[in-house]
Amino acid sequence: MKFFTIFQMFILTVILVVGATASAETDKDEEGLPLWELGLGLGAVHQSYYTGTKQSRVILLPIPVPVYRGDILKSDDDGVRAQLFKNKRAKLDISMDFNAQIESDDVDLREGMDDIGNIVEFGPSFEVLLGETDNSRLHLNLPLRAIVEIGENGFDSRGFNFSPHLTYHRDLAFADNSWIAGVSLGPQFGNSDYHDIYYGVGTADVTSNRAAYSTASGYSGSRLQLTLKSNNRKRLLLGFLRYENIDGATFDDSPMVETNENLVVGFLYSHYFFKSKQRVHRK
Repeated sequence: MKFFTIFQMFILTVILVVGATASAETDKDEEGLPLWELGLGLGAVHQSYYTGTKQSRVILLPIPVPVYRGDILKSDDDGVRAQLFKNKRAKLDISMDFNAQIESDDVDLREGMDDIGNIVEFGPSFEVLLGETDNSRLHLNLPLRAIVEIGENGFDSRGFNFSPHLTYHRDLAFADNSWIAGVSLGPQFGNSDYHDIYYGVGTADVTSNRAAYSTASGYSGSRLQLTLKSNNRKRLLLGFLRYENIDGATFDDSPMVETNENLVVGFLYSHYFFKSKQRVHRK
């Protein structure tokens, strides 16, 4: 179990909320919703250090959950983003995701190698509504993100990735009617600089058990994600289960790969303690 800095506490919120994305503000009010809210709660993620290693870690800590419903900058049920365009069928956001730093001493395959810093992903995400009913929605998501590594030496550009996926959400009619289930499925792609973060082996890192390896651009694997979320005026409760498979990826023969599978489990509970008096309507 590992505890993290304040910066990583905020980013864990991004992982959990973005990781379990669902448009869930079903507790409607003709007067609108608060412009901002602040929730305090507990979050946890269990995951391998990276897809390809069998070693895993648990991230557990109290975290703040900020909600802001501005015209452009937003932090809400759909994640942390800047909304640039939206109509009834499509929207364009600037979105982000995050992978926590890895100390190579914690991963046997990386023994003697440099640590990996915090990996921040950000870029445009285009979403199209393909179909909907009274209680369900099917979207096509097309996020293209630049990769930045934040380490001891500052910021370092590490390429980009592209992860098109279909997402299906369905409202569940039980309890307080605030529950939404989601399923997301799609492939992932990246360039060699991005793949090199986890799977490349430089000449300085060669050992008798670890050969030099140069990564290539292309297919990075596939991802299936299941989510369950409930959000009302008092609290946020969410969980997600993410399965990743890198079989057939351009780097699946790297010496840094000992398994082709990864399972991530995340959970967050937060209670909203502070809210603005100013109200807005979702756009």
